[in-house]
Amino acid sequence: MIDLHCHILSGLDDGPELLEEAVGMCRTAALDGVKCIVATPHFKPGTFNISGPRVLQAIGDLTAAVRNIGLDIRILPGAEVSVSPEIFGAVKPGGWLTLNQGSYFLAEFSALSAPVGWDAFLLSFLNNGLTPIIAHPERNAWFIRHIEALSAAVQRGIRLQITSMSLTGDFGIEARDFCIQLLRRNLVHIMASDAHSANFRPPRLSEALRLAADVVGKQRAEALVIANPLAVINGRPIPDMGPVERAFPLVAAKRENWFKRLWNFSFANIS
Repeated sequence: MIDLHCHILSGLDDGPELLEEAVGMCRTAALDGVKCIVATPHFKPGTFNISGPRVLQAIGDLTAAVRNIGLDIRILPGAEVSVSPEIFGAVKPGGWLTLNQGSYFLAEFSALSAPVGWDAFLLSFLNNGLTPIIAHPERNAWFIRHIEALSAAVQRGIRLQITSMSLTGDFGIEARDFCIQLLRRNLVHIMASDAHSANFRPPRLSEALRLAADVVGKQRAEALVIANPLAVINGRPIPDMGPVERAFPLVAAKRENWFKRLWNFSFANIS
């Protein structure tokens, strides 16, 4: 499997602080069946001020560390780009803010809203040879209420990525159910971990892959973590899989959701 959205690099954003933690995340991913990770630190001027050389240096350090312990996992460059007017001139084909320095980039909106004209803004990148992939729309309150707007954007060339922990229920029932809606309507192109740590938000895909197969079937689910991200990192069009042929059973939510995990984590540290 390929994890196309992962905060795996240490000391760059709100992911791991130390290289040892990043190595632990790689170990977790490898045990889960992930063979390739695209490192996507946040790019948000004024908050996360990363640069291409820093990203490449961090990838080199992490690659050397995982090879030293015999892990068979590949780390590629990328970024999670916060959508703002400033990014129009910053994101370029082959640039360091794209995924594997190619023609796709990961676009992040705030959790509560989407600015007026968001779709026209993202679609304008298509004219410059770039394809935006909206990161975790199921965790955006506005997108949850406006699935038709997402559908229209997808029909015009924008792509969508859902988070594995959303589908497993760790971000709540609303996010999980919206993932299922998107899957059933053939609007999901990528499923990734959006991992930030080895334990609290780990880089695992296999459990969500099984749940996605319950919704759209095994072949289509596997494409979300194998064929489609492979096309992205190679700069090729994502294959069109066509409509979902039948309705699969509703996925059961995990008993312990993201909020409960946060509460238990906080209580344990206070105690």
